[in-house]
Amino acid sequence: MEGRTLNRFRILFLAILVFSGGLFSTTQIGTTSAFAFFENQTQYAFQHRWLPMLSDASPEKRFQAMRAFLVYPEWGLPVLRNSIMNSDSENVSWQIVMLIGFLGDSSDVPHLLKIWRELENIERSEVWLGAMQRLYWKNHVSGGASPKLTSLTVNFLAIESAAQNDEKTVLLAYRIDNPARSPRFIRVSGRFWKTRIQENLPAKYYWLPARGRIESSMQTRFLAVDHTNDVRLDFRVWEVGLSEQLLHQTINIPIPEERTSAVVD
Repeated sequence: MEGRTLNRFRILFLAILVFSGGLFSTTQIGTTSAFAFFENQTQYAFQHRWLPMLSDASPEKRFQAMRAFLVYPEWGLPVLRNSIMNSDSENVSWQIVMLIGFLGDSSDVPHLLKIWRELENIERSEVWLGAMQRLYWKNHVSGGASPKLTSLTVNFLAIESAAQNDEKTVLLAYRIDNPARSPRFIRVSGRFWKTRIQENLPAKYYWLPARGRIESSMQTRFLAVDHTNDVRLDFRVWEVGLSEQLLHQTINIPIPEERTSAVVD
């Protein structure tokens, strides 16, 4: 009973803020209760005033908007989630992502990760990664079996432009299984040895569902050093936020005369 009374006072207090900010629309209350009316106006304020204000040019207005979302997450968080679900990826601001990182939970990570991958030249990329990492560890369940690399295939691709300089283009295809009962947020990368260009592969991030798997690939190029007939690949997997490796697989890849592949199971 005391909690319900406190919540009513919170709603009335926010309603005062709505009035003072010029957010109140002049509609007729009719038979609608004052409580429901104030709640509707509050939701309207978050959707049509506070949300756009997060990207305002004025630092003071951005601060006011962020404060509103942080003080009233029960109304603000659904608005933030709907904004990234129902808009183009390019219109998702880093301020929205940061607030979801504070207020959301691990269920928000897969969708944020999907948008993050689709964006090019993303502004404040570190904010996106930091928000997802925080959400992942917020309700993280420790323990359980580690992920398993169940397939790693290296396919050499025939590229005409590479034939003249002996540069090799390869496609790494891999499958990672998660036997644990909780999801994993992982980072995948690799490094070629005995090569002269692009030795380090760019990191890729994945949401590995509980008792699930991911199948993916990455394409890269390398130029082997002289007087060698193979290259070495170190394939590594980390849990995001930790320095200790979850997986490390090393293979030696023969350099073919023609298109071929090397497989590790």
